[in-house]
Amino acid sequence: MTQKKDKADDGSQGRRRQPSTTTAALAGALIGALAGLTGSTLAYFEAKDTRREEAQARRSDIRRAAYVDLAGAANKYVQQATQLLTVSLDPAKTEQERRRQFENGYAPANTDLARAVTTARLVAPPEGRKDLAAIDTRSARVGELATDWYGKGPEGVDVAKADAEFAEAVRAQLAALQTFMDRAADESL
Repeated sequence: MTQKKDKADDGSQGRRRQPSTTTAALAGALIGALAGLTGSTLAYFEAKDTRREEAQARRSDIRRAAYVDLAGAANKYVQQATQLLTVSLDPAKTEQERRRQFENGYAPANTDLARAVTTARLVAPPEGRKDLAAIDTRSARVGELATDWYGKGPEGVDVAKADAEFAEAVRAQLAALQTFMDRAADESL
């Protein structure tokens, strides 16, 4: 009988070892799963940060392009408005020459400026939109002064006064543009 008892004792020790082995296997599997989950979570957050940085870079590229377009359009507008005023106040120029300058130079530049201001307004932060409104207001004044004499011609005009008033309006418009560009340069583009 002792042999049977010894065999029984040996079997119970084997069973005791088996739960320990199972516990160790489960603990190992749990540690592996946690390591995998941690790795996956880190990869997810890293990918999320990368996507956020890429989106920010795209927004910055769009803003830069809009601001460069605005600066170019504003300068072209001033140039074309100046040419229109010069042609309009020149007594040697005909009505057809004034119309040609308006239609081929000033009007397209005015449209391009309006488009550029609108695009910049769509991508600018709130402070920039205030500066854009100032550019728009000052540009309207430049246009008003440039087109005042377009239909009338130069008769009875104090050319020096008209030039001085126009030059001041252009200076104010370009100063508003500079204020906007300075603020844009301070942004983290």
